[in-house]
Amino acid sequence: MPTWTWLGSRVRYSGQKQDSWLQLSLIRVPTNRWITTALSGTIPAHGGPESLTPYNNLPEVGAIFHLVMIPNHTNSAKVRHLLVETHSEGQRLDNWLVKQLKRVPRSHLYKIIRDGQVRVNGGRVKPTYRLEEGDRVRIPPVRIDTPQGMPDAMTLPVLDLDILYEDSALLVLNKIAGMSVHGGTGIRLGLIESLRLDRPKSPFLELVHRIDRPTSGCLIVAKSSTILRHLHAQFRSGVSVKKNYQALVHGDWNSGPRTIDLKLSTRTLTVDRVRRSVPDPTGQSAISHFRPVQWFSGYTLVDITLGTGRMHQIRAHAAAVGHPVVGDHYYGDKAADKILRQKGFRRMWLHSQSIGVIHPDTGIPLLVNAPVPEELMGLLDGLDLKR
Repeated sequence: MPTWTWLGSRVRYSGQKQDSWLQLSLIRVPTNRWITTALSGTIPAHGGPESLTPYNNLPEVGAIFHLVMIPNHTNSAKVRHLLVETHSEGQRLDNWLVKQLKRVPRSHLYKIIRDGQVRVNGGRVKPTYRLEEGDRVRIPPVRIDTPQGMPDAMTLPVLDLDILYEDSALLVLNKIAGMSVHGGTGIRLGLIESLRLDRPKSPFLELVHRIDRPTSGCLIVAKSSTILRHLHAQFRSGVSVKKNYQALVHGDWNSGPRTIDLKLSTRTLTVDRVRRSVPDPTGQSAISHFRPVQWFSGYTLVDITLGTGRMHQIRAHAAAVGHPVVGDHYYGDKAADKILRQKGFRRMWLHSQSIGVIHPDTGIPLLVNAPVPEELMGLLDGLDLKR
């Protein structure tokens, strides 16, 4: 069976050469037609083969054929099999795929995982599967729409990162409100992607946990898969992790310190197609400890310590007891928040003010604090203090 190599709009016989960019295996059939029987290389992004038409009557060894292309937007028209390296061990499959298939929407990545097109060691896995060194990952051909004006490392401005703590194992950032922690639907670059572009020589940078886009404050980034695994184990157990938030909520919180133990489930509402956490007796356990610290006319400043880490947990719990977080577009008091927006306050008053873990390298407790942003303190200064 002869082997042929892609040359622009033609294929040419190339003997046993194995380093061609694209190779097609062909067989000859009656009436001088040729058909593709195997694909063993990477087809360029603008198309894949539809048919091969004889170009001349030269002997087989010198035959040249037109290659008719079907326009598409794939960044790989063949199945790839990649081995997981040491520095990727412990990463979730979905996060690892984001790096392998840049600019492919996360929604499409989840689809090809659910459909079984992505496989690990020959079997189906969930997006949350933790990769191990030596795993063999099957990546199918994918379609992408290359965005116009996608920034690269040469055109992005240097990030003005507020680093609260950093050593050889991890760093803790003071995330600004309004920045997503990672890219996704409608978001080209999140904080972690921007951090990687800002530090191109760092071999590994991965989020240890997440905080909501409108929330500011402490966010931990691991610098190796080993550190990531250690910290993930701490977050799953919840024993050694201390997550403390501060929020301004609507209304007078007069019940004193309160533990809210209310199970939550995530649902997408048909009205706006936004995922929210809602109280559900069959949902996941969710525990938040609220403590009022300052009272204003119509508002209360509260400290919150989390016992669990569900999506929108603080916001959903606060709303469920009648004290929604100020400026919360999903769970808040829209009428009251509109008045504040008219006065110039346009964000959610929720801040991750400290986070504590056991340092994976030293075994010593590490507690990092993030100062409350000026715009949040400015709103407090403009309120009438009650006590």
